Amino acid sequence: MRQSKWILIVLALLLGLVLSACSTGNDNTEEDAGDDTQESKEEKVLNISSPSDIPTMDPILTEDNVSTQWIDTVYEGLYRQAPGGEIVSGIANKDETEVSEDGTTYTFHLREDAQWENGDPVTANDFVYGWQRATDPDNGSFYGNYLMSGKIENSEAIFAGDMEPEELGVSAPDDYTFVVELEGPLPYFESYVINSNFLPLNQDFVEEQGDDFSLSPENILSNGPFKMTSWSAEEGWKVEKNESYWDADNVNLNAINVKVVKDADTRLSNYEVGELDRVTLSGAQVKDNQTSPDYQSLT
Repeated sequence: MRQSKWILIVLALLLGLVLSACSTGNDNTEEDAGDDTQESKEEKVLNISSPSDIPTMDPILTEDNVSTQWIDTVYEGLYRQAPGGEIVSGIANKDETEVSEDGTTYTFHLREDAQWENGDPVTANDFVYGWQRATDPDNGSFYGNYLMSGKIENSEAIFAGDMEPEELGVSAPDDYTFVVELEGPLPYFESYVINSNFLPLNQDFVEEQGDDFSLSPENILSNGPFKMTSWSAEEGWKVEKNESYWDADNVNLNAINVKVVKDADTRLSNYEVGELDRVTLSGAQVKDNQTSPDYQSLT
């Protein structure tokens, strides 16, 4: 069974020496264990912390790890990175991707069961719009420039203001075929497209939000494993399982609650009183907690 990149996102937040509780305290067990017809109502919620707020949820503006991690929980691109680093299928079926003999044309075939949170299908036009938006110099995407300029056909001229974003070397021959023209062969191109700047965006939704796009959960439209349902500046945020996600049956968490806690000792205290399910240890905390039954090394 394919494991989605959101698992890696959680691990990235927890990587290191941690204390991990055995239970989140959010389980609802069956009232009658003898009733074989009654399904378990177990609610799987993970409560963790972050040392900082999310600077942005706009995929083309992210320049930090926190933003990237959580953008990748609510969006899905052509491919994802599985545990262990393998590049696997996302919206595109990796096994069906076609590459021209000279290595400059990639043809991606998209799955037809992927949809946005509002029920709209995820189409090749969403990738065309998302990539064009990343190369528009008016939008100020630092990594869009770094990752695309001189690589995607016409991208360098677009960033220089000599061509329009609509002239970028991407096209949608039909709703589920996305074609990319490169300036030259790029052997590592498939590893590039897991970056946030290569995500699809629903053009109608983005343009309807205007300057408010991505500033709050109401201004974000998910096509990934989770959807953001709350976000309070400097306090925290919550993502919940996106039932519209094409692979929702394999998303085993119902929600992730993230609390912004900047001080390491405060994070540990929050864990000890049961407000957090896991906490990363630092400095003297490692030595002080090595004998705890909750202590784990996630390296």
